[in-house]
Amino acid sequence: MKSRYIVLWALIALVHPAVAHAFNHAGNARLLSSDEAAVIKHPVLGLQRSALPLGLGFAVDTSVLADAALAANLGVRWALEAGPHRFVVGARYTKFLGNEVITDYVASQQPAVKNFAIDFQGPSAYALYGLQLGRVLVQAEVRHYRYQTVSTTATGALVVNLVGNFAVVGEFGVRFKEGYPLRGAAGIRYAGDNFGFSLGAAYVDLTDSLLPVDNGRIPFAPTFDLSWTFQ
Repeated sequence: MKSRYIVLWALIALVHPAVAHAFNHAGNARLLSSDEAAVIKHPVLGLQRSALPLGLGFAVDTSVLADAALAANLGVRWALEAGPHRFVVGARYTKFLGNEVITDYVASQQPAVKNFAIDFQGPSAYALYGLQLGRVLVQAEVRHYRYQTVSTTATGALVVNLVGNFAVVGEFGVRFKEGYPLRGAAGIRYAGDNFGFSLGAAYVDLTDSLLPVDNGRIPFAPTFDLSWTFQ
């Protein structure tokens, strides 16, 4: 009987604002491999996202990791907090600038290939809804890409603040294409007032003949982020 009361108290502590500590949002509004349903309130420099808020919930942003991989990108997002509800919409344009580097690499690995080009550029758009219940954030994200191919993904996420600024994060989603391939991620996140950090693993199931491992297949990939919020 006592165990039932312990479980009930733990659930109340997680979801009731009067009992739970404030939920810690990341300054750059990122989870592991997806966005966080949160407002970017302060300038932030991060690997997965660096952003500058413009006011009224708007912010311009870029992915430093993508920029470093020669995929120049710039986006804009708008977010709103209404009680426990979180709403986010955003868009981004990406252009790959490393076509010559990839072409030279392919030519060195596959001499029979005489002509190879990557036209990786185009817009993407996304929308999120989140519900914050004490230490728990439940959210859903829909994202649409129009690059070399057109694709759409839907991802749900659960974030639970356990101790201090540390949280566990779980993501699960699907890509809307033949076979409906699954995607997901799990890991931990630290969301301090300034410093932010996340580490986990994502199920990506990438297959490309150019990948130099496991016959071109990578089922899992690490997720990592560092950020500093200026406030």
